[in-house]
Amino acid sequence: DVAPSRGLGDVYKEGIYANKTWLNSYLDAPGLSSYKIWLAQYAASPSYTRTRYDMWQYSSKGSVAGISGNVDMNISYLGY
Repeated sequence: DVAPSRGLGDVYKEGIYANKTWLNSYLDAPGLSSYKIWLAQYAASPSYTRTRYDMWQYSSKGSVAGISGNVDMNISYLGY
């Protein structure tokens, strides 16, 4: 038996990565509701409220064992 080939749509999901300013001022965020939204807002808690967001990037100064230098820190609300 040969396994069926998989397209990119089976592996990757489209999404929008933007900061609060772009989501509020430059993008039609409500019109992008069919996409996953990845909010970049470096703060103790996000204050973006215009639409839902699925991931939150809260820092660019994180650290991870085994990686030298700063790394971005994110929280996913997607459940996968």
